[in-house]
Amino acid sequence: MDETKQALNTSIQVKRTALDAKKFVAAPSTGAALDKPQPCPPAASDSRWPLSPARPELARDEIHAWCAGLDELSSDLPAFAETLSAGERQRAERFQFERDRKRFIARHGLLRMILGRYLNIEPVRLSFTCESRGKPALAGTLDGRTLHFNLSHSDGLALFAVARQFALGVDVERIRPIPEIDQIAGKFFSARESDMLNALPAEQKLEAFFNCWTRKEAYLKATGEGIADALAQIEVSLAPGPTAQLLNVAGDAREASSWSLHPLAPAPGFTGAVAVKARDLKLACWRWPEKFPAARSLR
Repeated sequence: MDETKQALNTSIQVKRTALDAKKFVAAPSTGAALDKPQPCPPAASDSRWPLSPARPELARDEIHAWCAGLDELSSDLPAFAETLSAGERQRAERFQFERDRKRFIARHGLLRMILGRYLNIEPVRLSFTCESRGKPALAGTLDGRTLHFNLSHSDGLALFAVARQFALGVDVERIRPIPEIDQIAGKFFSARESDMLNALPAEQKLEAFFNCWTRKEAYLKATGEGIADALAQIEVSLAPGPTAQLLNVAGDAREASSWSLHPLAPAPGFTGAVAVKARDLKLACWRWPEKFPAARSLR
């Protein structure tokens, strides 16, 4: 979940950052503020995605998605930490809770290691910048080579997406009860999406809600959008199943047709999506191994 979120008493708080789309969190029914990290279920330990190859080959017509259970990698934090920049280390130290600090180090170290594998470069040598709308990107082309990437995380599960040629966005959420689900849908979903949601059987409604949310966010992150009102202007399919579609962007179905949405199920109890402005790309999904070589050997 977004690191800037804080739960408020008996309410839903929605936050935006320059690098992520709106998020929400349900506060406990007791009315007490969340003053410490809450327990969460296992993340990627039950993922059915195959283990990643040591040297993944990414073609120009492919997208690769990676998932990792951050808490499972806590024993390897030193290897992750040594790849980080001074600025990333400073950001990690600002976290109030140790678990959040460790997860930050793990996911940012993982991002560097994953990108380093594709570029055949030591992870510590990578540097990052922000595009005009705040979207993170690699600084420079690294001898003519470049990668598009995006990352998301929820309850200890990290999700990464990488492509050679096309900008993309990715989002993941743990499927969990949301008491104010109808109010949130009414505010951030379009009328057509709300109708689709309400037409589903009750047992599919919660998964469909998070399908809708992650698909919208994936698109917003691909474009770098940071405008709160944009959520209701983006229409997506949301029914559970193996297909996903961007239906409308601010009333423009033609613009939507140039995009692809790929639904992702990285681990039981989680749903996600990757959005890319291209058609007919191939998707491969990998699970990061629990153990891996030290950062200096990843070349």
